[in-house]
Amino acid sequence: MHVGVLPLLGSLAVGGPVAPAPVPPGAGILPVPGMGPPGAVAAFGANVPRVAPGPGEPLPSPAPLVAAKFLTPNGVRVTAFPGSDLARMYDAPTVVGLRPGYVYRFELSNLPYFPGVALYPEVELRGVLVPRPGMKYMDYPIPLTFTVPDLARAAGGAVVTKVIYLEDPEKAIPTDTTPDTPIEVPDDTETAALRNARENGRLMAVVRLGNRKPPADELRRSAVEGTVLLPGEKYLRAPAAPPAFPFWGVPLFDPILGPRGPKEECLVNGDDKGPGLGIGPGGVLGGLDPTDVGVEYTSGGKRKVTSSCVVCICAPRYVIRRVELLPTGFDQRVGLILHVGRERPQGFLDLAPPGAVVGREKPTEFLGRVRPSAYVGQVGTSLFIGTSRPSAFGQVFGVKVEATYVEPVQLTAYPTLCPLTVTKTVDPPGPKQSGEVVTITIRYANTGSKPADDLVVSDSLSGRLEYVPGSAQTDRPANFTTAENEAGSVVLRWELPGTLLPGQSGTIKFKAKVR
Repeated sequence: MHVGVLPLLGSLAVGGPVAPAPVPPGAGILPVPGMGPPGAVAAFGANVPRVAPGPGEPLPSPAPLVAAKFLTPNGVRVTAFPGSDLARMYDAPTVVGLRPGYVYRFELSNLPYFPGVALYPEVELRGVLVPRPGMKYMDYPIPLTFTVPDLARAAGGAVVTKVIYLEDPEKAIPTDTTPDTPIEVPDDTETAALRNARENGRLMAVVRLGNRKPPADELRRSAVEGTVLLPGEKYLRAPAAPPAFPFWGVPLFDPILGPRGPKEECLVNGDDKGPGLGIGPGGVLGGLDPTDVGVEYTSGGKRKVTSSCVVCICAPRYVIRRVELLPTGFDQRVGLILHVGRERPQGFLDLAPPGAVVGREKPTEFLGRVRPSAYVGQVGTSLFIGTSRPSAFGQVFGVKVEATYVEPVQLTAYPTLCPLTVTKTVDPPGPKQSGEVVTITIRYANTGSKPADDLVVSDSLSGRLEYVPGSAQTDRPANFTTAENEAGSVVLRWELPGTLLPGQSGTIKFKAKVR
């Protein structure tokens, strides 16, 4: 099958493993972008397939490399391309750039508590970032974390597997992290870890650590020149061999709307997601989901509700699913006089620091509802039959307007639909790292012709955002309260008594930490 016809099968094919297909020159291999056969162009971005954008967004492209940061105990040394002429040694922590689609071998030496022992972790690169404007993909490395307990388990014969994925913000684990202290969640098997990673985000890498030393010929075969951007280098040559991963199929997508754009890099806040906002029995606001903003007000004797615009905070966060396979069986020693049997322990002590391992069950799906956003009337000539001379008949389909009374209003407003306009912004703009604090501003204005009474502004924060206590500010008298929401964050609520006359406005500010 020719690569060029794959996009045409998007509405018919479902993603899944399929047999490898021959790769024509210069075509690259999907879904790992930036790769090509030997002799392909070495420039960054060569042969990178473009990713479908969201409504009104420019077309983003996947990054040609994946940044990877080795996080190890002090003194550990990392060797790239071990056992080959390309070998280079660096002190950890260190950051390298890796081409996706390849299987890498590294050497960890000078290990604490294990003098003279070297371990050879295997790293499979499965996915890439899709940077947004201003986002440098090398600033967001996947964490290759090897703790003292990890090294001790591997040196003792266990196999430690870590599945790294880019977390979907809508399924985020509500806990604080930093780029160098990622969340680790335990799993029973590697199959379960891979499944959970795909269900909760984008699979990025699979790391396996054991005490096996690969043979010299295996180390030489895994050293593919042009696949690792070493510290201090600015350019990368063309790879000496094609990637190890073949085609994986084409995902199903809507033939009209096209494929969904990538969403794991950025978390959204504002607007009205899921079931629509509404005033329920007793005047209680309903439909306020995490990330929603709801503004209640009274106009014309009726209680109404509106929402704000959407803001995006681009802050990629990685999560690790950890699996440990212990050795089984027993060792036996036989002497001339005495028979001694020794059985290895069947358990182990978990030395993970507090807060490093987080397990949380939460819904992985949500039900959305599509509402009509416009009504279209048709005006034109109707069908007529049996006339003997040229004639025409006009007919109007829709609502016939007999008379109307229009009050003087602001031309840019929509007084009959929503006299209250609400906007939301984030400062400073641009990509963020976990742990950074942002200032969120909500502005509301009466752009209609009637007063709005007793405003109530509610902002339900995402699980990736943590409200900074004491940071809420408003330029009008307000009663401020907080309450926990189902995402593991809080709902911020401002009750603004009084009347907001036409043309008047107000501002609310607060700070939030990106988790």
